[in-house]
Amino acid sequence: MKIDEIPMVRVTWMDARDMETGWIAIKDILKAPLAECQDVGWMVVNNDEKVVVMRSWALDEEKEEDQEGGGATAIPKCWVKKIEYLGVSRHDNI
Repeated sequence: MKIDEIPMVRVTWMDARDMETGWIAIKDILKAPLAECQDVGWMVVNNDEKVVVMRSWALDEEKEEDQEGGGATAIPKCWVKKIEYLGVSRHDNI
């Protein structure tokens, strides 16, 4: 994988949301909201089934084939509300 060719994105998606425990008025249960979530990272998969966002990436400089990713989230495509493509800039003065 060439990380420079993978888009950096912010994905907004809907998820289940647990309500408080105990007795709850039916009128409040009927209004139960979903959770709106966001993930930011490299979009390594975007197909009809799912979007997969990877938050971290590592490369062994001695062996380019030894790449690892960390913190990946697989999101069902039908849960995705929006994909925003982010610009990536490099700051060498850090």
